[in-house]
Amino acid sequence: METGSPDRRVRKTRQRLRQGLVKLMQTKNIQDITVTELCAECDINRSTFYLHYSDVYGLLKTIENELLEVFARHLDELITILPGQQTHPGPEICGVFEMLAENADICRVLLCDNGDMAFVQQVKDLVRRRVLDGWGAMFCGGENGMYDYVNAFAVSGCLGMVQCWLEKDMPIAPREMAAMVEAALAGGIPALQ
Repeated sequence: METGSPDRRVRKTRQRLRQGLVKLMQTKNIQDITVTELCAECDINRSTFYLHYSDVYGLLKTIENELLEVFARHLDELITILPGQQTHPGPEICGVFEMLAENADICRVLLCDNGDMAFVQQVKDLVRRRVLDGWGAMFCGGENGMYDYVNAFAVSGCLGMVQCWLEKDMPIAPREMAAMVEAALAGGIPALQ
């Protein structure tokens, strides 16, 4: 791969490969997708594919890493605020849902139904490390073992809401979804304390 900012043709080719992979993953598991099939879907030749990626898994890993990087930046903004001390829903959590909506095609493929379980676990770990660990003392008051339960509730509950939203093709605006998740956390976490 090249260093620096890729030119317009390279970006366009990578975008076509991303879109083609997402389309194929809507009906097939990643292990069943071949480079030949992907290239046919994108109308590019195999040599062009191999200029950018070594295999289909490399393309998927690149997409996942880029998505996780953007998601992490949004989560970092959440840790700078304390729950209950911002407007509702806060712009930070709205940003998370706007990012999910902007990347709905790949998020739906990776997080829902036959999604990539390794990617789902990476998302859960990222949320725990970037947000919940920072808020842990406040949520759990230092009680022994309580944090694990609060973490499981918050991460799995939020992810379940996101998955449902994506599977239903996002019938609720990102801002409304952010408010629902915020309300669920605000009401559910104190009940566990």
